[in-house]
Formats: sequence, C-alpha cells, structure tokens
Amino acid sequence: MEYDKINGDVGFIESTHTYKNLNDNSIVYTSVTTLIGKYEPEFDKEFVSRYKALERLMDSNSWKKEKGGIWKSHKISDDFLTVYNITPEELNKVQQDILDEWAEINKKSCERGTKIHSQLENQFYKVGSNITLKKFGIGGKFECKKDYSDLDLEYGIYPEYLIYYDNPKLDLHIAGQIDLLVKNRNDIHIIDHKGLPLDTPILTSKGWSTMKDLKVGDKVFDKDGNICNIKVKSEIHNNPCYKIKFDNAESITCDIDHRWLVSFKLNYKSKNHPDGYKHQIMTTIELKTYLDSIEKRNTYNIPRILNAKPLNIEKTKLPLDPYILGVWLGDGSKDCGIITQATNSPLWEEIKARGYEIGENLNHNPERKGVDIRTIFNIRGILDSIGILNNKHIPEQYLLSSYEDRLDLLRGLMDTDGYYHPKRKRFVMTTSFDWQMEGMKQLLSSLGCKVSVFREIHKCDGKEFPGWNINFTTDKFNPFLIRNQEIQNIVLKDNNSFRNIESIEKVETVPTQCIAVDSPSHTYLCTHSLIVTHNTNKKIDLKGFYNSSTRTTEKLKYPLTNLDNCNFNVYQLQLSTYAWMIQKINPEFVIKSLTLNHYDHDGNNTVYQCSYLKEDVEKML
Repeated sequence: MEYDKINGDVGFIESTHTYKNLNDNSIVYTSVTTLIGKYEPEFDKEFVSRYKALERLMDSNSWKKEKGGIWKSHKISDDFLTVYNITPEELNKVQQDILDEWAEINKKSCERGTKIHSQLENQFYKVGSNITLKKFGIGGKFECKKDYSDLDLEYGIYPEYLIYYDNPKLDLHIAGQIDLLVKNRNDIHIIDHKGLPLDTPILTSKGWSTMKDLKVGDKVFDKDGNICNIKVKSEIHNNPCYKIKFDNAESITCDIDHRWLVSFKLNYKSKNHPDGYKHQIMTTIELKTYLDSIEKRNTYNIPRILNAKPLNIEKTKLPLDPYILGVWLGDGSKDCGIITQATNSPLWEEIKARGYEIGENLNHNPERKGVDIRTIFNIRGILDSIGILNNKHIPEQYLLSSYEDRLDLLRGLMDTDGYYHPKRKRFVMTTSFDWQMEGMKQLLSSLGCKVSVFREIHKCDGKEFPGWNINFTTDKFNPFLIRNQEIQNIVLKDNNSFRNIESIEKVETVPTQCIAVDSPSHTYLCTHSLIVTHNTNKKIDLKGFYNSSTRTTEKLKYPLTNLDNCNFNVYQLQLSTYAWMIQKINPEFVIKSLTLNHYDHDGNNTVYQCSYLKEDVEKML
C-alpha cells in the first residue's frame, strides 16, 4: 500500500481517509472525527432540504406565516402544496438544487481546508527555527523539522501530527491528525485549523483586474482607501445569484451569501453611533428578505452602502502634468498636441504657468472668430508613449496616482468639458464617448464621490446623437481650476455620501468567487465605481439549535447529553481526544492549552480557546 503519512506503526491513506497498522493490516483504526460523529444527532437532510426548497418557492409573506408550523410538524403535505400552487415536481427540482449546492459547498470546504493546512504546514517547515507563536498566547521560540515525529524536541512544532492509540483488551483503535502540536518541554499545546462574478472588475495597486484573475498576495483597496493584501481566494461557486440595484442607476450581481457593510440612518447621534448611522453586516439574501418586508420606504429603513474614501496613494513622477493631460483629453486633437479653446480663456496662461510652451494660433477661419487652436509643444511623443495617442482614455498610472494628481486631472477635464448645474447643485459632464464616461466614473470614484450616469440624447448644430450625462456632488473640493462658475455653498446630503439600495432581484446563476483581505475593516472595493463590499464569513456556532417549542437547545447523544450539539463542542471533543491520546502515550506531558484557529471562507482568522473535556472523552470511549 502507498501511505501518505506514517508515524510509528500506523500509516494514513489520504484517498480513502483510513488509518491502518503497518504490521497487521487487519487492524483498522477509527478516526477521531468518525468517532465523535457517532454522538451527533442525525441531520434530517431530506426534510431540511424540502423545507429550504419551499422557502424559495413561496412568497415572503406566506412563508413568514407558515414556516413555524411546517418546522414544528416536520411535514409538507400535497394538500399544502396545492394551496400555494406548487407542484410536487417543482418542489423536488428545487430540493435537488439545494442538495447539489450542499454537496458542492462540502466539497469546496474540504478542498479549502486541505489548502489551508498545506499552506500552514509548509510555512513552519520553511522557517525551520526561531518560530514564534504569540498569536496563540504561547511564549518562546520553537523549531520545526520536516517529517520528524519523535516527541523529544525540547521546544518543538509538529504540523499535521499523526497520532494513534491502541487498547487491544477493549478492542479500541483510534487515530487522527493534529493540525499543530506544540511541545514546550513537557507542556503540550494543541492547535486545530478550521476552516462576485468572475468578471467583476477589481482595482489593484497595479491596475484593473477581475475577480477571476486575482491572486493571493495581490494588493487591493479597502473602504478607507488604503491598500490591503489578498490573503485567501475561494474556489469558484455556483450559488443562486441576485442583482442589487442602487439609486444612481448602478447595479451589481452577487451570490446569495455575499456580505455587505450596510448602514441605516438613525434620528440621533451617540458614542456608539457618532455619525448618526447604524452599520451592520448583511448577506445578499438577508438584504432581500429585509427589503421585501418593508411596506413603505423612509429615511430610516433604507439600507445604504457608504462611499469609499479617496484612494490613499503616494505621489509618483508622471510623464505628463495631470492637468495638461485632462485638458488634452477634454479639448485636444486625438492625434497630436493641439488644443482648441476660447481666445481669451485663462487656460492658455495656466498651461504656460505649468512650464509648457504653446504655439501661435492656427485658426485662420473668419467664421470661427474667438476660437484659438494652439499646439502644446513636446507632448505628442509623451502621449504616444503612454498609449493614448489616437486612443483617448485615462491611463491606469494616472488613476493610481496621488490624490492631488487625480484631482488635477479631474480639473483639466472639467475646465474643458464640465459645468455646474446651479438649480440641482451638482457638477455635470456631458459626453458622447464611452471612454470618457467610464474614465470619469473611475476617476471620481477614486476621489470618494458617488457618480450617477444617465443616457441622454444630445443636440448639436441641429443634430441629435446619443450620449451620457455624468453627475456628481461634493463639498470636499472644487472640481474646476480656471472655469468661472458661480458655485453656491454645497451641503453634501446623505444620498451623495451613500448608495441607497433600491431593489434586489433574483437573476440567472453565474460562477462567483470571493477574496479575503487583511484590512482591519474586512472590506475591499469592487466594480469600476469602487463599491465597498465585505468578506464573507462562516462562523463557529457556540450553541446548539434552539427549539422554540421545547425552549431547549439540541444536545449531543448519550452519554454526552450535557453538551450542546454545535460545531464548537464537536471541535472541543476532537482536540480533547487528541490531548487524551497524547497523555496516554506519555503521562508526564501536561496539557496546557487547546486552541481552535478558525479560518472562515474568506480567510478571516479567529482564535477560540477550548476546554479539555477529559471526562467527556472517557465517557464517549
């Protein structure tokens, strides 16, 4: 046989997940996880999957009324389906979809767990010595030797440690693998690790990418505009998907479990809510359920997503002054350095003040009186070198420049193509070019602005042509430099600071992925509008399922009925069984700590300290 891991007399076969005695293959070991599984109540997969299927098929109001009785009776009759015009075939189909989803989630979780274990294991082997474990509250420095299993290192780390125990008199043979065994002389610490559509645009420190192409280690931006690192990337999911529509005509497709940092307006401010808003994490399906339950929308019940703060990027040397670039993008000839502007425009003096020389007026057409056409010398080659000659767009290096340079670029664009709308108190740019609309949306979003883009039919010289109106409001800066606009005092309203969620509609399922970042807020920015989104999270349950009828929590099976049936207690039993086996091997060892190091599906890390349930382990055995 080919064993994937060997320790002493026992070998582990990964493909079948079995442990066997190397000297006597007739001895088959019960894995610790299988052993504990015998004491967990049976999961009624058939009923729960039908219950979840019914939830998807019924409207929210009917479901809210009926769900308690269905759960209590644990029955779904044909008569009940008839009342709600649901055929048994429909229910069976949706039930199978749910079962397939569960199977896929289980498969991906196993793959993800294997990957996390491998990464952590290799990390310790790579360092080798002077390893610190302060995050687990363990002092000192330790060493780690690859493929070394003797527990004789004074300060040793043993990743993926294969452990087993035999008691032939009781016909007891159990085995398992400790994710991380730490030996500090005779003190033992046991640590266990638990573990958007692919084309969604994501801005990285090197430019635009997509969710599909992101890699662990790439740098993206969080809600505060700061760079953060991608720590984990999930596998591809095929979960039910929804489209979230915002009040500025934007929308984003995401899966049912994706999480969002959502804000609700309060009618007061307090120490806990200094900005007058309550902020909470909600999944897509929680948001949809909430919106469906609102009878009348008002200021205080509308869910909103806060604008990201301006991107915080250090200043770098740019090939062309950003204001000059903005002017050329707005009023420049696409194939050379010529600019067209009014004769008396202060723009000409501003160009010269920035160190650029301009040529004589090339306009000799008497019908175009009052218009200057001048060349900015020595910029054509620069335009060509950055790939925008005959290809106007905002280069990514300018989108990833400092705040001041991005603002300068915006002012160049607005001085040539923008204006202020005094009645609506907002800034507007009208354009017929898709590149300009997309570029302005990205640029303004990088400066912390909410952008509203609408299609309109524009008129010029008696002709009509389709175009875009790009609108934004800000009280943080003046988007003009030399254009004379009477801008009244702007008070930034809530609807300019947030994107209000208008609706959530179910759409066709598409492949999705998610990432985990090391931002303190657990957020990152997605789409060209830099919408704030949140890492997903799979939690550790510390309590069993609460039955409202009996007013009790579900327990493990006898003789473990003193313990709630929840994954935390299952993990505590697992670690405690490892600890019990360690002490059987060497009674001098002292169990100092049992630690659950939980990685959720986006790589967020939470450390739980577990109790040594020695008596419960012995009852179970």
